[in-house]
Amino acid sequence: MSCNKSLGRAALGFLWSGAAATLTHVATAIGLITVAGLAPSLANGLAFALATGVSYIGNTRWSFRAKVGFATAWRFLLVSVAAGLLTMLLAGAVETAGGHFLAGIALVVLVMPPLVFLVHRGFTYRMGPLD
Repeated sequence: MSCNKSLGRAALGFLWSGAAATLTHVATAIGLITVAGLAPSLANGLAFALATGVSYIGNTRWSFRAKVGFATAWRFLLVSVAAGLLTMLLAGAVETAGGHFLAGIALVVLVMPPLVFLVHRGFTYRMGPLD
């Protein structure tokens, strides 16, 4: 498979995995809040954990066609935590600069998905530029 086709397939898998993880998070959080009566912060924390698992499985199998295992899971979790912290840093920088919160969200949406994709490709799944 050519580099462009491989990269395109991985990016499409990343998109679908992200959509599945987002739906998992939303459905889980709503259910835990409305049915189980949990506080929104706890419900979202649990939903995030479940969605991260869905994202890991989806990206490992669909995006990067790798084997599920401890090494990739550990690196995936490390990237996810770092991405969460960078997301807060970006949004906080916009807020500190006096920008509207929607500008912070826009910055996060534009910067984070491609960055996280590239970090997963190069670090989590250890793929080279021609893979």
